[in-house]
Amino acid sequence: MKTIGVIPNLDKDINYEFSKLVADKIIRLGGRVLMPKESAKHMECDVESLNEEEVYNNSEAVLSLGGDGTFLKVARNAYSANIPILGVNLGTLGFLTEIEKADIDCALENVINGKYTIEERMLLEAVIYSKSKLIARDIALNDVVISRGALSRILHLKTYINNVFADSYPGDGLIVSSPTGSTAYSFSAGGPIVEPDLDIIVVTPICPHILYSRSFITTGDRAVKVVVDEGYNHNAMVTVDGQNGYQVKGGYSIEVKKAPCSVKMIKIAQKNFFSILRSKIYMRGETFKDEI
Repeated sequence: MKTIGVIPNLDKDINYEFSKLVADKIIRLGGRVLMPKESAKHMECDVESLNEEEVYNNSEAVLSLGGDGTFLKVARNAYSANIPILGVNLGTLGFLTEIEKADIDCALENVINGKYTIEERMLLEAVIYSKSKLIARDIALNDVVISRGALSRILHLKTYINNVFADSYPGDGLIVSSPTGSTAYSFSAGGPIVEPDLDIIVVTPICPHILYSRSFITTGDRAVKVVVDEGYNHNAMVTVDGQNGYQVKGGYSIEVKKAPCSVKMIKIAQKNFFSILRSKIYMRGETFKDEI
């Protein structure tokens, strides 16, 4: 693999200092570096400056330099271009990212020399309707969140699985999560931890105003439909991966199902999911030896 797109996050990489090191390393290893024009002009080596869409369309792989938010943004473009993504953590948690800053040299050598595997992650497709009128269609790696708007009014959401009524949830909203997203907002709302290679969908209520409400899990071949109660006279929001937001009202429906495509993630080392979970979430970076 020789042609690599590099997408930096200036908020995480002040003055592009780390991006410069990455670009220089790739070129010294015999690779080509493609970068968006705004970032490329700050580089001190011979990178190719393109529009961001062209970076994805002309790369064999793309590096995301930032945290989980950066990774989610890059992943949305990488899947469209059908290229794999390698996340480099420049943030704090970085649960989605594969590589820490200290390991970048070895990781780049492996990528250039083809010493890696590809892990495919399930995506969710969200479609928003106002009655029968299509309002929006989007893709999520982590989750689709239906939540109340600015006013603190209880949001009533009727939920269906394959058009069969499951339950009605009064509260702050619902999170419809992929297995990858089970360790994101769904986790914070009390949802279950799910291994990312499973083929399921998790539905988790946000601050439910009922005593018995819990998350539920359904298989990936089923569709989850959430209907905003018609009597709800205020604006609510549908947020997709924390990247795109859509305003909805009473009577709107949001249908979420497994997408026909997936995100390809570059894996350098065969890391155990539960080891990552302990180091990233439980221990916040403090690791300990796996038990056998």
